[in-house]
Amino acid sequence: MDENIVENVKRDVPDILAGNMEKLVEDANKLGKHLKNNGLTTSQIRKIFSDVKKLESYEKNKAELLLLRPKLAYVAGRHGKRSKGVKDLQEIIDACVRQIKDDESFKNFQNFFEAILAYHKYYGGE
Repeated sequence: MDENIVENVKRDVPDILAGNMEKLVEDANKLGKHLKNNGLTTSQIRKIFSDVKKLESYEKNKAELLLLRPKLAYVAGRHGKRSKGVKDLQEIIDACVRQIKDDESFKNFQNFFEAILAYHKYYGGE
């Protein structure tokens, strides 16, 4: 079941980015728990998350948003052997960034990322 969580969430990304808040919350909950249970630490993603929160809009920050993909790939490469959670988060965020097309989907992405981290913390992530 664990392996399916990442694939299922990736399949839901278009709905999440389109504003389906039920899926956003449900998937963030599952993913937060999964990431915590697979070794993701808050410090591993704090910088990326703060970068995402600073971005104002898709139109103004398209380049910075696209640069999240290699930044996350770097973090996953550094920590990947020790933490499957980092690699799984990188896959999800990469899938999201590739599908953001406007300010609405960008805002939904920010909300999704924040919800994932909130649930990660809730389940004991440090």
